[in-house]
Amino acid sequence: MAAFLLWISCLTAAVADPLPDVVLLSVDTLRADVLGCYGSPHPVTPELDRFSETALIFDDAQCEIPLTGPSFSAMFTGRFPRELGVTRNGLKLPEDMRTLTRFFREHGYHCLAVQSNWTLRGKLCGLNRDFDVYDDELPQKRWGVYRGERRAADLLKAAEKHLKERPEGKPLFAWIHFSDPHAPYRFRRDFDPAGTDFRKGDKKELTRARYMSEVNYCDSHIGALLRALPEKARILFVADHGESLHDHGYLGHGRHVYSECTRIPLMIRSPELKPGRSAYPASSLDVGVTLLALAGLPPLPGMRGVNLCRAEALPRRPRFTETYGGLAPGIPGVRQMLQDTQPLRCAVSFEGWKLHVLSSQQMELYHLTEDPGEEKDLSYRYPERIKVLKALLDEWEATCPAGRAEDASLNRDDLEALRSLGYIE
Repeated sequence: MAAFLLWISCLTAAVADPLPDVVLLSVDTLRADVLGCYGSPHPVTPELDRFSETALIFDDAQCEIPLTGPSFSAMFTGRFPRELGVTRNGLKLPEDMRTLTRFFREHGYHCLAVQSNWTLRGKLCGLNRDFDVYDDELPQKRWGVYRGERRAADLLKAAEKHLKERPEGKPLFAWIHFSDPHAPYRFRRDFDPAGTDFRKGDKKELTRARYMSEVNYCDSHIGALLRALPEKARILFVADHGESLHDHGYLGHGRHVYSECTRIPLMIRSPELKPGRSAYPASSLDVGVTLLALAGLPPLPGMRGVNLCRAEALPRRPRFTETYGGLAPGIPGVRQMLQDTQPLRCAVSFEGWKLHVLSSQQMELYHLTEDPGEEKDLSYRYPERIKVLKALLDEWEATCPAGRAEDASLNRDDLEALRSLGYIE
């Protein structure tokens, strides 16, 4: 009898335990290698470095596609962008696709999102569905286009306001997204620890200096936000994709799948997790499963990701990434994009090797263990390694058929904004 009463007592206590607050904190266009906790010698991310001391850091994380809308669609559904048909910005998540936001709401969560990038406007990406509050007000211009972004200072004010207004007695799921490192890079002199002299240096160095000052500016506001979040909140920090700063002769993102565009920072802070580092090959597909796990919830049916809180017990796996190009046809409704199902480039990485396949079927092979920057193509030397990796890629493509996105209705302002971001030709 005593044992039965003890069991009842424990069960009652477990049921009474409040659900934890869960936060997805993300930054647009943030390379992993500019963070101090990822090895950068430049002191531009002191707040994130401080956060990392209490977090589990994933040293080898990548996105499925180096574009904002598609990347977050993968995170919120646990499915590849090609499955969803969301392969470019301006394509909308299918209406019948269930997201983790709906699952959080079904379990009593207050769901809040505060955005800063045009491509995450609800009517363009469809990720606003099921949020109680989806603040996508964008007061600033980008490249002279009205309402193209919201800078970190304004994003922080909006986030703090919504956090104070959250309903009492309900757990919180919040997604707060900073965009400042996205082009055009503004040089912020007060956030330039290197003291850059723009009378000297070549174009590449000055481009990087502008980018790094944007990262430093963003980091300072991330620190303020972290201090405003609920004390015991479970926090997952991630970037949607990286950025090429003239690496491989390219500036930007969306058209290459080299590491500078696909490698992302990913860190998790939770009372149940021991701070440290993990070498597990993580991906943005894992974000959704992990966020639900932080709340004690199971994954949604069909989610392909894994719970990164248990990464060390998981077997290694191949990872796939692709891009269909950042440019979108400048036509209302972007229907032409729905017919474009062939990737511009795709890649598979496994056991320290990475194979690129271009649309022309040209292949490049890199040994990431010795060449993490993917500078030395070894395709001529290891044909057997290419066969193994190409077989993995072919199998993935066969078991991951292309889906169909919703037709996002774009008006003239939408088209001009996407053009300003470099996504319309």
